[in-house]
Amino acid sequence: MFEKFTEKAIDVVKSAQIHAIEFNHEKIYPEHLLLSLLNDTNSLIVKTFSIHKLKIDDLKKDIEELLNKRAVVKPVEFVVFSDSSKDIFNRTLEIARVLGNSYVKPEHIFLAIWECPKLELTAVLEEKGIDVDKMKAMFYNVLSANKPKKIKHPEVIEKRRRNDKTDSIISLIESSDSSKIFDRAIAKLSTSNYEILGSEQIMQSILEDTESELSKTLSEFGINAEIFAAKLQEVSSRQAEFGDKQIIFTPNALKILMTALDIVREEGNASILPEHIILGILKSKKGIAYNILKELNVNEYLLEEKILQPIEKQKNETLFIMRLAKQEARRIGNSVVGSELILLGIVLEANSVAAEVLRDLGVIVKDAREVIEELIGTNDEYGSSEITFSQRAKLILEDAWNIAKAQNKKKTTADDLLIAICNQPDSVAMKALSKLGVDALEIRQGLKNRLEGFRI
Repeated sequence: MFEKFTEKAIDVVKSAQIHAIEFNHEKIYPEHLLLSLLNDTNSLIVKTFSIHKLKIDDLKKDIEELLNKRAVVKPVEFVVFSDSSKDIFNRTLEIARVLGNSYVKPEHIFLAIWECPKLELTAVLEEKGIDVDKMKAMFYNVLSANKPKKIKHPEVIEKRRRNDKTDSIISLIESSDSSKIFDRAIAKLSTSNYEILGSEQIMQSILEDTESELSKTLSEFGINAEIFAAKLQEVSSRQAEFGDKQIIFTPNALKILMTALDIVREEGNASILPEHIILGILKSKKGIAYNILKELNVNEYLLEEKILQPIEKQKNETLFIMRLAKQEARRIGNSVVGSELILLGIVLEANSVAAEVLRDLGVIVKDAREVIEELIGTNDEYGSSEITFSQRAKLILEDAWNIAKAQNKKKTTADDLLIAICNQPDSVAMKALSKLGVDALEIRQGLKNRLEGFRI
């Protein structure tokens, strides 16, 4: 019944249970719930009564008088919900839906209470000159004004940051997992009339490692060094590799390598593998290497799945968090993973050091989802389009990757992601944390306490 209740709404129910026990009642009645709702002096509910010049202490006394009229049993060890309370909880879900909220808040409980038939408290309020129907209408209007809207993700419109591609590529080439590939690829330039490395030399170099699992996988799809070389001989022009400028790599090869680097960061690996480069070629859909694969009638989807299978079987914290972030994007009908959904992915993963730190600071799934949906809005339909990353999310992945590499880690972890989020004070993720009452300093200190000897 309470799967869709926020933590604050659940606290209201728990408090009502306590009130029922204090009054020696076997059941929880609407009055117990209303009494619990009045505990938060800063809530919209209390402010609504204040607008009507009704003192909360006087209202509490009226509620207590009504509760004292109910039958009591001593001692009370266990309480259940009355039929009227059950009706209220069922009604809250419909009210939340109408108001465009995915989860039940205390305000929804408040509105549902006044829809109970023959509620004695209604008569009490009317005696004090309060029109309950008008009060409900005003409350609906206030909550409707805060209804999540379908909006474009705020991080999508950010300008793309100019990456230092040279540093990234140098780091990629010097990686122990990929250096041999590029050594062979560069050596091939001496036997050709070219001075600029293209995707075809990189592909040839990968295929020459016949003992690797990747080469065996490619061979299953009819791709080997001999077949690729034969096809390459048929290519009379390198026009497919060039754009408007020439650098150490052809523009297309550079794009492929940067795409591969993005894949590496998304998966949480600290070094690039030949598999990532092949995935980069498949995603680029351009260049000589890709054109040859097309001529060989390679099923791109099946090849990509085959390459990803062993990678995804690895127990990788970041990869799991990214999957959860994408699931959340689809759940709210969004095709963009922003910084806030990476944060939510960390919370949902639950077992990492970062998740423990957030939990210690009171960040839980239900409240995080509620705040995030208020910030970025929701769509009614389950998202089905291809999921992309906002520029800010990509920056966070890049920063986390650099943090991991600086510590000689083999993989990016959730704490690296959380530190990277803290490094982006203007991100939607940090705005969500601020609304949840958490700041970057608390997070950094929490991580520092748990990660002994780690310098944040």
